[in-house]
Amino acid sequence: MHWRRLDMRRKDAMPRIGSLAALRMTPTNGRSTVYHEERYDIGRFKTEEKGRKAWWHGSRGVDNPTRLRKHYDIWWCPVAEFDGI
Repeated sequence: MHWRRLDMRRKDAMPRIGSLAALRMTPTNGRSTVYHEERYDIGRFKTEEKGRKAWWHGSRGVDNPTRLRKHYDIWWCPVAEFDGI
């Protein structure tokens, strides 16, 4: 598994919209009581119906990646789709 740093400003530094991906989020501020643990999530980036903004739709719900970047260093890697076998 090869983790890449997430950069929403560049298409080659983020997963394709709609593709399955895993995120690893490491806290940037160890003093925070809410954002103090490393966490993982699996899901997809999806865009708004009438806009270009991408939202993270993961196992913990929908998140704004810009807000998450304020608290975490975010890394991502592609995940193979489940083929049902």
